[in-house]
Amino acid sequence: MEADKRARLVLQSMFSGVLSTHSKKFSGYPFGSVVPYCLDQSGQPMILISRLAQHTQNITDNPRVSLTLLETNPEQGDIQQLERLTLLADVEKITAVEDAAQRYYRCFPQAHGYHDELDFDFYRLNLVQLRFIEGFGQARWLSPGGVVQANPFTTEHLIRIVDHMNEDHGDAIQHYCDQAAISNLERDATMAAIDGDGMTLRVDNHLQRVEFARSVTTSEEARAILVEMARTPINQGS
Repeated sequence: MEADKRARLVLQSMFSGVLSTHSKKFSGYPFGSVVPYCLDQSGQPMILISRLAQHTQNITDNPRVSLTLLETNPEQGDIQQLERLTLLADVEKITAVEDAAQRYYRCFPQAHGYHDELDFDFYRLNLVQLRFIEGFGQARWLSPGGVVQANPFTTEHLIRIVDHMNEDHGDAIQHYCDQAAISNLERDATMAAIDGDGMTLRVDNHLQRVEFARSVTTSEEARAILVEMARTPINQGS
């Protein structure tokens, strides 16, 4: 379904949202806070939050939350015309901490070590329903099964691909930025993540999504499409 694919792209591309929890201190009221997130191997959002934070205390009391994703576009005059996605989810503390850390810190290196040096823990948002708004008056409910897509790459494979690209193929990453029209004159670009549909680049401390022309499921297929993109002239790949 086309709406499922568009909603999945929003989920893969936003990297932060408004987390709404049930207030423990003020019973009956919702409590909103901004959190960064990335996707784990199952394709579900993963967050890193402090045990002392108000939203964490709320989650401990009631794990039912929502996460609202909205891209603000300065060129869009009417915010109601923008696509946005609200995720209803049950929050679960992640026990495979090192696996989560390997994925999360590649997207958010500024938080590196928070889980073992400070009082932060990783949590997964297990999605229950999604409310997708494609524009003014265009809203629908979607099931997670149609939107959420597991990452075909294990953490070990992801590390191998991402670190190899960053260490040996910085010129290719710059080329991907040009293809995707990610324009910064003095950009510092690295790869942060890869999945079956595309890759996440970290450009001047901002995460940017770059889609593949076709889906991949193996390291060999990922290598092939990355090589193709690196060799595609800008006027053909943009």
